[in-house]
Amino acid sequence: MANRTVGIDFGNGIIRAAEVEDPGTSRQQVVRVDAVPISGDAVVSGEVRDAAAVTAALKQLWVKAGFRTKRVVLGMGNSRVLARDLQVPVRPLSQVREGLQFLVADMLPMPVSNAVLDYYPISIVQDDDGNDVYSGMLIAALKDVALTAARAAKAAGLEVNGIDMIPFALIRSLSSSRDAETRAFVDVGATTTIIAVATSGVPEFVRTVPSGGEDVTRSLMDLGQLTREQAEQIKRTVGLSAEGVDARYRPVVELMVTRSGELMTSIRDTLQYFGDTRQRRVSQVLLTGGGARLGGFPQMITAWTRIPAGLVSVADPDFIVATALASGGREKDGGSRKSSSGAPLVGTDAGTKRSGFLSMQIGGKK
Repeated sequence: MANRTVGIDFGNGIIRAAEVEDPGTSRQQVVRVDAVPISGDAVVSGEVRDAAAVTAALKQLWVKAGFRTKRVVLGMGNSRVLARDLQVPVRPLSQVREGLQFLVADMLPMPVSNAVLDYYPISIVQDDDGNDVYSGMLIAALKDVALTAARAAKAAGLEVNGIDMIPFALIRSLSSSRDAETRAFVDVGATTTIIAVATSGVPEFVRTVPSGGEDVTRSLMDLGQLTREQAEQIKRTVGLSAEGVDARYRPVVELMVTRSGELMTSIRDTLQYFGDTRQRRVSQVLLTGGGARLGGFPQMITAWTRIPAGLVSVADPDFIVATALASGGREKDGGSRKSSSGAPLVGTDAGTKRSGFLSMQIGGKK
């Protein structure tokens, strides 16, 4: 029987899923994708708020799509999940993760007891005393948020194989260890934008911004008393450039540019911060998510950041996150992942399987 996994992406008013056969291998292929709508208050900014409604929607989705496996990976990537730089002494990664709760209390906006913690190693460096330490990222999620999503899936009869951080999944899916460039991956959702930077396919920096394409949609609906469908059509067809636009649409363009400005500022400042702290410049911005398909959005990113930007071209752009979640972490190009310094990634699970983020049993064990 083929090895299959379904990635589940909790979106604004919609749940998307993609089934991948032989994930993480050279034989990997997407066999089916599908989606079901859900009430706007059931999932808010990627966070499951109404578990019963999500369970019902997932049952409906499995019947509708005909998925042939119950094994799933859930995506997380909102303000309830954070990533922080962290150096820890070199030791087996299992011991590093077990000891995180004693190291990071002052770094978290929530009590350690309310958080699910993981560590993503990037490289081995020396501290000020000349000792070898891991340089990497602490990942923390609010425990109730992670468990609510997992329990909703389990109640639908699904086997939760892991809960993965969306930017890590996108980086694994869209980059290669053989490419030495430093690139930013910006996923613009309805209410949340995820900015991640990676070099040679290794995540180095992640930030979540609490705004997205919904800001523009809502403004258009309020301005012209439009339906959501009409507002979305204007976003795609009119876009952010006033050049060649009928005069009656220019106030609409000005509104979209103004409403996009806050997000542009956040993206620009985030990439500037990365460059200033890492002494390394991002060479390209790769855009995903429905919010990035606003007409002229890549060009506006380029103008604001002075970095070339473009949309990622895939067959099913609406399912790029779900597909990435299902695809696992094994290198498709056969290379071993390395840090930006060229050193191999530490830990056997850093480059040969899913990032390990929140790979837990629902009972709370990791």
